[in-house]
Amino acid sequence: MTQIDSKRRRVWFITGTSSGMGYAIAKAALEHGDLVAATARNTRALEELVTDFPGQALTIDLDVRDEEAVKMAVSRTIGEFRRIDVVVNNAGFALVGPVEGTSDKQARDLFDTGFFGALNVLRAALPVLRSQRSGHVLHMSSIFGEMSFPGTGMLAAVKQALGGATQAMGAELAPLGIKFTQIEPGALHTRFLAKWIVAEHAIADYDDTAGATLEGLKDLPPEAIADVSRVAAAILELVDAEQPPLRLALGSWAGEIIRKEIAGRSTDFENWSHLTKSVDNS
Repeated sequence: MTQIDSKRRRVWFITGTSSGMGYAIAKAALEHGDLVAATARNTRALEELVTDFPGQALTIDLDVRDEEAVKMAVSRTIGEFRRIDVVVNNAGFALVGPVEGTSDKQARDLFDTGFFGALNVLRAALPVLRSQRSGHVLHMSSIFGEMSFPGTGMLAAVKQALGGATQAMGAELAPLGIKFTQIEPGALHTRFLAKWIVAEHAIADYDDTAGATLEGLKDLPPEAIADVSRVAAAILELVDAEQPPLRLALGSWAGEIIRKEIAGRSTDFENWSHLTKSVDNS
């Protein structure tokens, strides 16, 4: 067991740390002096963290779809660091294309990692946080946790499914001192979109809608793309907050898109309020 006094440092349990956002969060937390259990399906890319931060970084091979493996990873973290203060559900991948063109297997694979995999982590970690009466759970989402473009329907579906659970858990566990935040950046300087999986069935009728959006995502303006190190720094500041938000947009571009989405919903609500009220018993 490490000799570092974990009572003075946060202990992070992070999934999907082999690259991109997960790696950036792990590195930022370690540079801050915290302790990190960095998990990934292949941890070879994390050897540098162990070398650079001896005694602080614990790497664990983990596929979040394997419930028993997740339990073992959490137990190993407790054995090494004695507690968990921050849980980051970051594992996932991008599935894009028209919803109709998405195969059943593709959709289930997406949810097995991005939704059910996150639930596996929560079922293993929440008993620890409840016993501590403290902790902060971060779910790495995106603007698609609030809305969807043509061609991003399945990606939005998994983000919004987890967002609904996040909101409920935030209320359920607040009395026990456990906080939840859904992180919602726009595009990031990572390989996430570069590695996207396209819907299996090509349907020409969607070329002008879903197809056009996907082409646009390949050429986003600079202001739409956030640097992962800045996002990681913002997350470190977030976990210092006594009362963190349930949802946090990161990046002006992301904030503006989400703001327009919320405004549009409000306008629809007002414009159709006569039908909303028409079903009331009077």
